[in-house]
Amino acid sequence: MKRNLVKPDVVSYSTVIDGLCKCGLLNEARDLCSEMIDGGISPDIVTYTSLINGFSSMGDWQEATRLLNEMILRGINPDVRTFTTMVDAFCKEGRITEAQAAFATMMKHGQKPNVVTYSALMDGYCLVENVNESKKVFNRMVKSGLKPSVISYSILINGYCKTKRVDEALNLFKEMRCKNLVPNTVTYNSLIDGLCKSGRISHVQDLISEMHESGHSPDIFTYTILLDAFCKRQYLDKAIALYKQIDDQGIQPSLYTYNILLDGLCKGKRLDTALKIFQNLLNNGYCLNVYTYNIMINGLCGEGLIDVAVNLLSKMEKNSCFPNSVTYETLIRALLKEGENDKAKKLLFEMEWEVEHNGHCSLTIGMRVWKKCLEYGAVGDCLGSVLVIQRQRDVKENLLLD
Repeated sequence: MKRNLVKPDVVSYSTVIDGLCKCGLLNEARDLCSEMIDGGISPDIVTYTSLINGFSSMGDWQEATRLLNEMILRGINPDVRTFTTMVDAFCKEGRITEAQAAFATMMKHGQKPNVVTYSALMDGYCLVENVNESKKVFNRMVKSGLKPSVISYSILINGYCKTKRVDEALNLFKEMRCKNLVPNTVTYNSLIDGLCKSGRISHVQDLISEMHESGHSPDIFTYTILLDAFCKRQYLDKAIALYKQIDDQGIQPSLYTYNILLDGLCKGKRLDTALKIFQNLLNNGYCLNVYTYNIMINGLCGEGLIDVAVNLLSKMEKNSCFPNSVTYETLIRALLKEGENDKAKKLLFEMEWEVEHNGHCSLTIGMRVWKKCLEYGAVGDCLGSVLVIQRQRDVKENLLLD
């Protein structure tokens, strides 16, 4: 812009800054804002709101708060969108105290919260399982003269369902329909999940029929919820029929959906069916995760097919999916149960190779202790303790990777 002698204005800068923030290039966005100020152009409310939203969404609350204070010092009054951005970001991170503070500051500056602001705060309370406070915010919104949206109702319905207060969720569902608000797929899924987890599966079919009538087709989340309920209650024929229905409708199941089905089939002694589905996933090039392999290894060990399970461990590694402590626990327990201490020892040395060549440090302590256990014949005494340590280390590694 400068090269062509066209002087950029606040709108031009703000547009680029907003784009940089949405791409996660926050330092570049902040630098451009500084360049803008150095060039004699003052940022406006749009500029600051974009920056605050960007830093808040990345969890940099210190910078977001600094920008808010800078904005106020420059005589730019934050509007409802600016404050709602902060309330929503704080809530999504479970920082409800900071969200309340941002909400209070908003009121102090004479900005009236809108339905989006109230809904964001409601969602924050539900995320920390404080549904009673969420309902108070809902009531406060109504008292202020605002009409709750479908999203507002859906948030509270989901909150009630997650805390096993399904009857209250159903009452709220009826209320929203009486007010001519049409539930969306998220609303239905929350209610279906609540009904399934409370053991009221018989009510679910009516809701699914109602979904179709209202023009909201069940999605993969709907079917996954129902599939999980069928598997947990060992309604395996219904689970298989539902899986075929999903396939017939051309809906692509997620790996999470497949894991639920495979786990249900293995635990329900339908290993042959599970193996067919599993093999089909491999043939179609699915990138299976450690949970999928662990489910199948556990299923094979449960049926006494330990050699097949060990072979699957090799296949797993060839497919660049590395075992965790649960994988080894399952196999070692199965081998020891069959009195196969030598094979358990062999597996232990394979673990050692994994540590040396692939750097799986979480297996190091378990491997060393296991070697001592096998040497002294104290396998039974130390198994539980070692594997608890392994799991804790796996969890820590996953957190670091995240």
